[in-house]
Amino acid sequence: MAKTISFRLTPKDIDKAIAEVNEYKKSIKGKSAKLIKRLSEKGVEIVRKNILNLDILDTGELYNSVSVFYSESENAGYILIDCDYALFVEFGTGVVGKTSPYPGEAMAEIGYQYGGGTTYVVTKDGRIGWFYPADDGTWRFTEGMPSRPFIHNSVKELKRLFPSIAKEVFK
Repeated sequence: MAKTISFRLTPKDIDKAIAEVNEYKKSIKGKSAKLIKRLSEKGVEIVRKNILNLDILDTGELYNSVSVFYSESENAGYILIDCDYALFVEFGTGVVGKTSPYPGEAMAEIGYQYGGGTTYVVTKDGRIGWFYPADDGTWRFTEGMPSRPFIHNSVKELKRLFPSIAKEVFK
């Protein structure tokens, strides 16, 4: 991706070289924005694919809550997930989550812990969990759910794809 600019040492040629450098600088800024937009859009695709592929029981709320935002002033792309239970799916919950834990570092960084709730009960047969209201008006018992790290896996995949996307944008 190197660019060579050659010139003679005359004032006119130096001015021309400066103009070429400035033009190249502008193109880099535009290509950088294009790269960030492409990576963000690809990230949304990957996150959605992982939601479908990781056996996540979803009514469509999690899948449809994934969106992208590009900030021109920051030249930054953001993948947004606006779903109340996304964190629980990513990290897992309860006893089940603890036995199939999240593989990344983010959980520790934000202080998420298995068994951090206050409504745990122990059943007569020794299971630890909690009751939650079902859509049909009844109550159900759960010991939690395993981590389905759809975001963690998406970041790993996007990192793997980054060099090829960057080469394509900057060619």
